[in-house]
Amino acid sequence: DQLKKSVNKKIIATIIVGSLLSILNPTQAMNYIENNSDLSSKDKIELVNVIPTYKYPKNLKLSQKGWDFIRDNEKFIEVARKLGDGMITVGYGHAEPIKTSKYKVGYKMSKTEAHRLFLEDVNIAAHGVKRMFKEWEKIGIKIKITQNQYDAIVDLAYNMGISNLRQTKFVQALKKYDLQKAANLLRNTGLEEDFPGLEERRKKEFIKFITN
Repeated sequence: DQLKKSVNKKIIATIIVGSLLSILNPTQAMNYIENNSDLSSKDKIELVNVIPTYKYPKNLKLSQKGWDFIRDNEKFIEVARKLGDGMITVGYGHAEPIKTSKYKVGYKMSKTEAHRLFLEDVNIAAHGVKRMFKEWEKIGIKIKITQNQYDAIVDLAYNMGISNLRQTKFVQALKKYDLQKAANLLRNTGLEEDFPGLEERRKKEFIKFITN
């Protein structure tokens, strides 16, 4: 019903297929779609085309669009400044504890140095996300996600840290393979009054997560 009524069928199709793949293998999901008499031929094609885009996270890596997405969200900060939570930030969202950081408030960073730190920080976030999924797989939790969903999760890990991410309700819903609930929770994950700009970032992550 949601698919038939939706203006943007690709978004609904992405969530529906994710739900189907939580209980069926790709072949079974395809057969279920093809044999569903309530769906039009066009809607069936829309759903079937989404199935191959869902892959095991261990076989995914951050896409170039994912890299660009994180950098665009962070934007370049030339002069180091306090974050207000005991951290100092500079470059493309690079953050360190003020007490131990070699960067002091007012330090000017070149884009070359910022880019180097950005590569290191993104790799840390991406490896943390990949490690989380591998740990789930070891205990029998094998889920599939799309490239956009993977990129959105890495962006979230970059922004709030993998340890904080793993404690969120968003991740718990993802672990249960409830993609619709996870998508809805993503919009409010880690929002704080001290950082009002995060609301817009979560909106962007949400859109990426539900878009194939």
